[in-house]
Amino acid sequence: MKKGSESRRFSNGLRELLSKDLERCRDFGDVFSVVKKAVRMVLGLGRVGLMLYIGDLPPKIFAYHVLGTNGIVINRKLLRAVSRSTLSDIEFNSTLFLILLHEYLHSLGYVDEQRVKGLVYRISKACFGEEHPVTEKALLGPEYGLHLHGYFGDNHNNEGFVLVKNFEKTDKSYIY
Repeated sequence: MKKGSESRRFSNGLRELLSKDLERCRDFGDVFSVVKKAVRMVLGLGRVGLMLYIGDLPPKIFAYHVLGTNGIVINRKLLRAVSRSTLSDIEFNSTLFLILLHEYLHSLGYVDEQRVKGLVYRISKACFGEEHPVTEKALLGPEYGLHLHGYFGDNHNNEGFVLVKNFEKTDKSYIY
């Protein structure tokens, strides 16, 4: 595919629909559905069977996926910080979209961090356009525009890992 042709392929109407879908998201599963739709539209790839865990991680680690597993872990303290520092649902959902997109790409077998960052930007720009908060954050980092300082403190209360129920809303088998 020629450079730039991807952007032309996605009409403003389709981008607007995806943007509205992201704005309407009310939980992790809703955002993840938009992530999967975006990846399928741009890369033609997908998988099912992923599970999401929330856990206490070091401040520099927003989330991770262990290759060969079906689990994604998001930093609980980061989620709390983002929810306290965002002014709008779209800002929160955009941040969550990027974090889940990054880890979903790892679950699809993309290992190289630089390549994943490039794909996150490519998918964001194709699906939402250059001016959308998702694309801006994809270029500048998911923490862009957030005030996260002071939210990670040195408290040692580890609440363990919690499985997010109904994360993946699908009726498909594991391979499709």
